[in-house]
Amino acid sequence: MVLNNRQADTHHLDIKRKPDWLRAKVPGGPGYRETKSNISTNRLHTVCEEAACPNMGECWARGVATIMILGDTCTRACGFCNVKTGKPPTTDYGEPERVAESLRGL
Repeated sequence: MVLNNRQADTHHLDIKRKPDWLRAKVPGGPGYRETKSNISTNRLHTVCEEAACPNMGECWARGVATIMILGDTCTRACGFCNVKTGKPPTTDYGEPERVAESLRGL
């Protein structure tokens, strides 16, 4: 069985393009970059990144991000979520100040 055959005859396949409203936009733009810089400068974790949210670019372009507190690990184990679960690492006592600083900048 050949799974990747470059010589396969595919001209008979009628492949349709997705409509514009269904296509995911590539993250970018000034708002996105500003939000990304804000989050990384303050060494914070977001649900957006940890869950690999497909809408992250759209939200971040508007300056919207969902910040996780107490690290990048969630204590819940929701079946639909892609966030790492387990026992959170040791508490970072400087995090509340960085969250406040980040929110001031959003």
